[in-house]
Amino acid sequence: MKRGLVESLALEGTALTVTLAPTLPVEARTLAAATAIRVFDRYTVIDRVIIVTGADKVSLSRGEVEHLLRSESLAGLDGRQRWRHAVARVAAGLPTPEGERP
Repeated sequence: MKRGLVESLALEGTALTVTLAPTLPVEARTLAAATAIRVFDRYTVIDRVIIVTGADKVSLSRGEVEHLLRSESLAGLDGRQRWRHAVARVAAGLPTPEGERP
């Protein structure tokens, strides 16, 4: 992540909350998807990632991300193209600001 995007991090039990700047250079859902994939890949103890930006909050469990990735494993996302497709797939499955899935 770019410097200045992250305002704070909080770890409570097995949940990581990442508070981001209210103005982002990319769509918050895309950033939430990318953050969750990376965190779950690197830190097996984390079971939930919560992304907060302004008034919006997106909460993702490890199971939700694995389900949205379907047959891809977190560790298998080594190529840039595969990574981009995985992030897009997870972001597409995230709730819209109104709380509905697209």
